[in-house]
Amino acid sequence: SGGKDMKAMLVGLNDSKHLHTLDHNDVINALCFSPNRYWLCCAYGPYIRIWDLESKDLVEELKPDVVKDGQRGEPEDPPTCLSLTWSTDGQTLFAGYSDNIIRVWQISVSVR
Repeated sequence: SGGKDMKAMLVGLNDSKHLHTLDHNDVINALCFSPNRYWLCCAYGPYIRIWDLESKDLVEELKPDVVKDGQRGEPEDPPTCLSLTWSTDGQTLFAGYSDNIIRVWQISVSVR
């Protein structure tokens, strides 16, 4: 589970026993499991963290590029990631953002 407490909590499906907590720096808006690896993706703010659930290590942290406002030349606030899903082969992560753009991330098997 994940939410306003800024933590992704892993619980056992059979006994609802708390297994582990993964801390984040913002409200968790979306979670999804990789279809072919023991990974959990957590979306918080503009970031996506990919966790290896066996080792409890961070595999990758993704953030969209910040686009500068053409008139002011200042960076805009980054959009918030609101939804996540994997392709069926587990090689591509799709992320829906608050700026109405779906960003596509190619995730290599050899990541870290």
